[in-house]
Amino acid sequence: MTRTGERAVKSRLRIPSWIARIGEPDGPVLGAGVLLAPDRVLTAAHVVSPGRPYVVHFLGVPGVPGVAATVRADEHVPQREDAFGDRSGDLALLRLAEPLPAEHTTRLHRLAAPHGPVSMYGFPDGDAGGRWHGATLVAARGRDSQVQLRPQTPGELALPGFSGGPVIDHETDQVIGIVLSVDEGSGSVFSYMSPTETVLSHLPQAAAWSAGAEAVDPALRSTATPAAGRLDVPFATELASWFRGEGWPVLVTVVPTRGARAWTLARAVTLADRELRTRQTTSAFTHDPPETVPPAGGHDLALDVADLTAGQVMRRIAERLGISGDPRPERLGALRVPLAAVLAGVDRAADPDDLLALLERLAQQGARMLLVFRRRGGRADQAAESFVRRPLHGRWSRLGSELDRIVDELGPALDERRDRVLADPGTRLLLDQAEAGVRRTRMLREWVAHTPEREREPGRADLLFTFEDAAERRRQRLEQALDALGSRLRRREELLGRVTAEWPLCRQRAGSGDDRVMEAYRLYERALSLLRQTPCDVEEAERAAERFVRFCSATTSGNGGGAR
Repeated sequence: MTRTGERAVKSRLRIPSWIARIGEPDGPVLGAGVLLAPDRVLTAAHVVSPGRPYVVHFLGVPGVPGVAATVRADEHVPQREDAFGDRSGDLALLRLAEPLPAEHTTRLHRLAAPHGPVSMYGFPDGDAGGRWHGATLVAARGRDSQVQLRPQTPGELALPGFSGGPVIDHETDQVIGIVLSVDEGSGSVFSYMSPTETVLSHLPQAAAWSAGAEAVDPALRSTATPAAGRLDVPFATELASWFRGEGWPVLVTVVPTRGARAWTLARAVTLADRELRTRQTTSAFTHDPPETVPPAGGHDLALDVADLTAGQVMRRIAERLGISGDPRPERLGALRVPLAAVLAGVDRAADPDDLLALLERLAQQGARMLLVFRRRGGRADQAAESFVRRPLHGRWSRLGSELDRIVDELGPALDERRDRVLADPGTRLLLDQAEAGVRRTRMLREWVAHTPEREREPGRADLLFTFEDAAERRRQRLEQALDALGSRLRRREELLGRVTAEWPLCRQRAGSGDDRVMEAYRLYERALSLLRQTPCDVEEAERAAERFVRFCSATTSGNGGGAR
């Protein structure tokens, strides 16, 4: 049993005691909220305003009347938009005039997001009792790292009455954030949530009512005031690029425990964390070059692995991702969004070789990892070779082979089939696109063959990924086009076999009826000519074949069996 009450996500039979319905006194329902403390309800800031009275109902607590509540200005963080149109804030804490018993409260749970299915509870217009909606966490949005929610069905879009309502993770059955808003417009398919760590960055007092492992080890946090000249700008730019998800997914670097690089790493890790990226931390770096500032939510965890075993590291990863039970590496492969982790002091782990073996498995499953070594050479060089240089070279080589297959194998096969049979009218566009893809791939192959080495560096790997995606799309189109033409060729062969087999039987059945034999022969020759024509119009040939077969059937019926 968890503090989210009655395992509501799994049964959805009753309303948990900590779900709040917020409204005006004798007025409409405004939104939902989460009871975190006996006298505190977390909700969205646009639901309430400082200085105004509200009434909060707890439908999961029988016999409790509406409770008066207000919000203070210092516990109200209104929604703001930056110069890029990204939303932030929109969080508030209501204070109840009469506290509820502590057993009716719940906690916010820190969890790396987004990565799985969730449920949310709200009070849409006309439904004062509320309802559950299902959704899937999609992706972080903007510099405040709000998270998109895609409804499981169109009818489960979070309507305004869901604002401030809980978002519950299915894997852990914990509250991992609250609903904020819905995209405006008739074509909207997303709503948004503020995950726990973003809530804590705006309302740090809510940490007293939160649980779950923090993302960043204390040793990797930046607490010092920046001093002139301490920022290693090239290194900070490289780190910010990795936190944005750019370049090769594994970055291997060497950072001593002290000095400018160590401070620059701690600064980047702190700014990339949802909970630690506050106005205070960001304001300290407002004069830094923009390209050195990573986005919030750029990692799932930042861990100092010195003296830790591979098993301990795996358990810390599993805890952050909400994986219960046996934390096996293969379970990470089932995650919809891959792990993003900073692991510092890899060469000082309890058994570096065991840890590197674990990390190699995670890398093969698509994990993004920033591997920090404390000393140059040795294991740092080995890791750079096995995690970066060798697999990156292999991907470029496989791309070259794929381009060769498209140009030298699939393209000619398409030409050969198009010479033999005309396309179905419904697939002509596909065939034209496939042929155009071959021409573009031929040019791409020439470009790749003469790509400067600087374009093949790890930081430029997005170029490789773009080429791979293009090659994959073109290969798929070619295979679809080949399948479509292959089906028509098989149909042509079936018709040809049927016509050639029918002619001797038809001539035998016609007996001495010369006129019938001549007409059958004329139809036979017409069908045969169309079927052997290149490229063959299968529809026209099929109509001719059907006329011939029908005539032969009529001839047999007219003979009344005399030919036999």
